[in-house]
Amino acid sequence: MTMRGITLTAALGLSLVLAGCSDDGADEAVTPAATEEGTTESTEETGDAGAEETDTTGGTADAAAAPMDDEVCVDFFQSGAVQLADRAETDRQMLDDAQVGDPASYGEISLLSQRIEDLVEDASADQAQLLERINAPFVEVRDAVLDDPDQTVSDAEITVPEVDTTDSAAAQEEFLSSCTS
Repeated sequence: MTMRGITLTAALGLSLVLAGCSDDGADEAVTPAATEEGTTESTEETGDAGAEETDTTGGTADAAAAPMDDEVCVDFFQSGAVQLADRAETDRQMLDDAQVGDPASYGEISLLSQRIEDLVEDASADQAQLLERINAPFVEVRDAVLDDPDQTVSDAEITVPEVDTTDSAAAQEEFLSSCTS
């Protein structure tokens, strides 16, 4: 990897970390609202208004909002402006839809993988096993890109392998269940 590639990767990673760790407006949800002309504008909602949102995850949003005492569970499901659990769901969907092909998308997956690996260090053996299963497709993509001598993480188009995310999603559901029981 060239020095330029390393610098770009570090800058991209730092910007994603700062964006994901920002606590500005954590108590407010900004949602687009359609106007009569068909355009969208942002509206701010506070308090319990977010509870009116439609849950397409089969109830995981409500379960993740349940009180959690374990620090690893809180770090994965409840801490930060965008929780690791939400990022994992979004990144799995990107992989399933084959939407990873640019440095920013790849950088988000790589950063998520690193953050989950950091969380594994503080986890119990059972939690670590579930977190490693959750992280498996992200590690596979990261390693495939880094091991490919014909591309760098700073290429305009990054080729990633097709990966199965089914077990990762199942492991996340198991982890949520163990954190809320």
